[in-house]
Amino acid sequence: MPATPANELVVAQLDAEGRIAADHRRVADDLIHLTLTDAEIAVLEGLGLPVTRGDPLQVRDLRDDVGDAGGGGVDIVTGFVSAYLDGPGIAAAITALAAAHPTLCTLTTLPEATLGYDGGFAPAAGPASVQLLRITTTPASHAKPGFLLIGGTHAREWMNPLIAAEFASQLLNNYAPGSVDPGVQAINALVDGLDLLIVPVLNPDGLTYSIHDDAGWRKNRRSNGGGCFGVDNNRNYEVYFGGAGSSGLPCDETYRGAYAFSEAENRNIRFLLDEHPNVLVGVDLHSYGQQILRPNPMGGSFIASEPVSAADDAIYVGLESTLRTAIQTVNGLAYSLGSTSNHAGPSDEYMFFAHRVFGFNTECGLDFQPPWSDATGVIAEMTSGLRALAESTRTLALTTPTPLSVVQCIDRTGSMIAFGYEAPARQNAKRFIDLLSLGDSTAVVSFADPNPGVTPPADRAHVEAPLTLLDDPGDAASVQAAVDGITFGGWTPIGAGLQASGAQLAGIPAPRAVLLISDGFQNVDPTVASALTTLPAGLRVYTVALGPAADAPLLQSIATSTGGMFLNSPTALDLHLAYNDMRAGITDQGLVMNQVDSVPISDIPVEAGADELTVSVSTLEAKQSEVVLISPSGRPVSADDWGATVTRGEGYTNISVLRPAPGVWRLRRGERGSASAVAAFVRSPLRVRLSAPSFVEKGAPVTIGLRARFDKRVLRPPRLSIESVWQDRLALPEGLDPDRDAEKLQALLRQSRPRARRRIWEGPSATLPQGFSTVTIRADGRLPGGSPFVRVLRRTIQVP
Repeated sequence: MPATPANELVVAQLDAEGRIAADHRRVADDLIHLTLTDAEIAVLEGLGLPVTRGDPLQVRDLRDDVGDAGGGGVDIVTGFVSAYLDGPGIAAAITALAAAHPTLCTLTTLPEATLGYDGGFAPAAGPASVQLLRITTTPASHAKPGFLLIGGTHAREWMNPLIAAEFASQLLNNYAPGSVDPGVQAINALVDGLDLLIVPVLNPDGLTYSIHDDAGWRKNRRSNGGGCFGVDNNRNYEVYFGGAGSSGLPCDETYRGAYAFSEAENRNIRFLLDEHPNVLVGVDLHSYGQQILRPNPMGGSFIASEPVSAADDAIYVGLESTLRTAIQTVNGLAYSLGSTSNHAGPSDEYMFFAHRVFGFNTECGLDFQPPWSDATGVIAEMTSGLRALAESTRTLALTTPTPLSVVQCIDRTGSMIAFGYEAPARQNAKRFIDLLSLGDSTAVVSFADPNPGVTPPADRAHVEAPLTLLDDPGDAASVQAAVDGITFGGWTPIGAGLQASGAQLAGIPAPRAVLLISDGFQNVDPTVASALTTLPAGLRVYTVALGPAADAPLLQSIATSTGGMFLNSPTALDLHLAYNDMRAGITDQGLVMNQVDSVPISDIPVEAGADELTVSVSTLEAKQSEVVLISPSGRPVSADDWGATVTRGEGYTNISVLRPAPGVWRLRRGERGSASAVAAFVRSPLRVRLSAPSFVEKGAPVTIGLRARFDKRVLRPPRLSIESVWQDRLALPEGLDPDRDAEKLQALLRQSRPRARRRIWEGPSATLPQGFSTVTIRADGRLPGGSPFVRVLRRTIQVP
């Protein structure tokens, strides 16, 4: 039909409504070219559009330009496939390929068989298995980056299963360790360095029906009743299911199915991605249109915007550029770029939003079933692009946190022993080191005056470990050994600790911070006031007041004056929570959980778009029961998985997962036992900023505010749930110094019964009692696109 603005608008609207499948339309010679069924053409004609019909598509046996099934030679670019094949033909070719290379690949079938081919080609009658060809030199492991390739989603797109078969054949037949040929070395790098997962034909029933019965058939072969058949598998995924670009009418070409994942083919892909969390990049092959499609921040005609972060979009841009350039080198064709958000429920958006996989839908060539002489060129350009994209997957540089420098400044005075904080302080200092990332730098400073009046001021703080770059696992161990070597005893020169910590960070670029913990009162020079003047400009100090007798007002003033954060820690287990809060504040990661718990199972909500999930479980006991982190699909995380890190120390376990799938993760800790501090951190483009005062006058209300944004997009205010806990302070008798009178202090602690009061707030404001209250805020909100998020924040507020 003529390519007038009015005609293009009508076609686009019908496509958005799902009444016609016009996702392959192209404009050439001032005409809109479409491949439609008779029913779809009737829709256009019924609206009065001037439609000119071309020749109908023909089944394979009625054509003489579909290739020679008996050919095929070795060519690193193309040449292993030589004819259009039906479902059984592709299955036989892949089976033979796998049998010829048993040390390099495994051939399995995905869990669910199809509903079955019901056409006139008797040898193919009945349900079919969906094959998975896995090419890797380490089949027992998921440690290598994964690359997923799917062919044959839409039945009438005959080239795509052959592209998948050709790609696999090139890798296996050209693999030759020790070769000096650059092309072969490139193949070797892919086979040795990747976990390649290839589904040659997702929809074998539909492919066979298109080959033998109805060349224009698009969907699978589900019987929908009333003479209507088929579900469009690329509208049946759960992300944005049911939206524009799909149809709820069973006879339509874009019928999405009764519900998301109603189809065995789609459930097979869900299973594959659940079981292979190492997949980083995935391609679902389609034709036609010479397009590369994927999710992007601007969305499309259906989705106005999406939660695709700027960092992920930059990675996407690099990947699609690599794919496009490699395609263009073969035949000089520059594929256009676009978004699948014009259609709801496609595979690439499911890959990205549900599994954090950089997913693509490619639309290759200019016809569904071109003459074989044309198809070979399309197959060659696509396999060239896939090899380049696979190489980019092998070397993919993911979003990493900005390296930071942190000094832990630890009170090592005698009162730390008397209050029982020596062991928890060591434990949490070492746990904090394990929670830092490779590329971070850390130091450990301790402060005490073991011989008051004699110790020189310069010796009242020790650099237990100088600022150390953590670029090897052994680096963390050496700093932790320094923590174990700290000797406790003496009076409290907090100012000396601050000075020594600041000196470690002098000249070090931001971000940088000091984490200071103390249980006592400054009673030895230098003063805190004088030490603060020596700190590098912009250095934030985070402080924790340990126990009921610490100089909480002084520690709070240090944090407030430097832009850091203060928390009160009345008990040893509270220190674990405080360390979690401090780690979140210093690294700018969000806490989705931070609580003391004794139940064996905890649910951890993770929002879409997260770059990393880190879970830390710690207890006061030296030994800890096994800790297992389970993905939303039910698969336990293994230390051998790509992107997974498991570290264990005395009384704690930390587990990190890169690019975690959104949803509810589950933490299992064995049987109910002693209380543990459970924290879950999420590194994400989501930022939640808390507005809360450090001090309020007696009787004045405290008002809590939160602002949330995803990248630069401001989000609606989240719903807040707030509670506060007021903890009684220990009143020391006049003249009792915790550092000098340890025995008297311990006797006082045995006699005292500190009081605590918990209060659930009815809104964002409340009046707090005199003293220090720690306020816990849980924020529940929504990202662009509707994905939920949770953040948990804590602050200590003083009412003088």
